[in-house]
Amino acid sequence: MHKILQNKMPEQEIYAKSERICRNILNSDWYQCCDVIYGYYPLAKEADCRPVLRQALADGKTVALPRTEADCQMDFYRITSLDEVKEGRFHVMEPVASCEKLRETNAAVLVPGVVFDRQGNRYGYGKGYYDRYFAEFPGLYRVALAYEIQMEDEIPVLPTDVPMHLIYTELTIYQTLGG
Repeated sequence: MHKILQNKMPEQEIYAKSERICRNILNSDWYQCCDVIYGYYPLAKEADCRPVLRQALADGKTVALPRTEADCQMDFYRITSLDEVKEGRFHVMEPVASCEKLRETNAAVLVPGVVFDRQGNRYGYGKGYYDRYFAEFPGLYRVALAYEIQMEDEIPVLPTDVPMHLIYTELTIYQTLGG
C-alpha cells in the first residue's frame, strides 16, 4: 500500500519533500559532527538523499555508496563525486569498480525503505542487505529517510531486523527505540 501511495507522488512533490528532509539532516548536530556518511542512490521514488551527499562531499566528509554482490552481501565504497556510479543489481546506481571499499565503523548511514514504524523498524525490499550489514557493524549510526505516508504506528519484525536510530520525514524526526 505504501509503495503504491509513494509511486503516485508527482516528481515535484518527491523533490520538495526530499529537500525538506535533507535540510533537517544538514542542520542536525550529528551531521555536523560526522566525518563519514554512507548514503544510497535513490531508486524510483525513494526519498532522495543526494542533496545531503553533495553537501557532505563539499564539506570534505568521506562519502560512500553501497554495492551489492551475488552472494547477497553489501559493502560501501567511497566516492568523490555522484558521477562515480553505474547501474548495478536491481537497477540501482552503484559505485564504479575503481571505488575503494570502506569498512569505517564510526559512520552515519542514510537508509531507504518501504515502510517504517515509530520504534525505528523498517521494511526494505526483502533481501536483508542492510540488516546483515548492520549486524556485522552494529556501531553505525542508522538514519532513515522516509515520507510521512510510509510511517506506521507499529510493524511486525523479525529477530534479524535492525532498527534505525532516527527516521526523518518531511514533517518530523522520529527519535526511536533503536537508538
